[in-house]
Amino acid sequence: MTAIELSFPAGRFHATPWGRHVNEGAVEWPPSPYRFLRALVATWKRKAGHLDESTIRALLEALCQPPEFVLPPATFGHTRHYMPWFKKGPGDKTLVFDSFVAVAKDKPLHIIWRNLDLPADQAAALAELLPLLGTLGRSESWCEARLLDSADVAAALASINC
Repeated sequence: MTAIELSFPAGRFHATPWGRHVNEGAVEWPPSPYRFLRALVATWKRKAGHLDESTIRALLEALCQPPEFVLPPATFGHTRHYMPWFKKGPGDKTLVFDSFVAVAKDKPLHIIWRNLDLPADQAAALAELLPLLGTLGRSESWCEARLLDSADVAAALASINC
């Protein structure tokens, strides 16, 4: 079994669902597996290029199975502000919505692949990539990620809610 813990130190997850405009106010929840895999690839390319491509490719293929989630209590929120636009002149402004999911800073989200036991090289690569992740979703969506050990996995399994 493979399980990952994601926490959001700012208490917010900012991510626009695929096919939606950022200013519609829609928020993706839970984070899509595709978004998570893209974030792993970006982290590998930017921060861990020394990891073997064949190992990363095999890891990504393994993680393509649909996961289960333990979602913390959450609510949707947004801010509204006017940004300079300058389309009609120097005083022109446009309304911008910044939509997000608000979560408790101390309540992590778990992503669980119940039937996935990674080989040692893939597990090591994932364990190295996760602390380097930094953000998931938009850039203001700070996250901390880690691979769960077997003791933590058992507790997470009992709490699956998505």
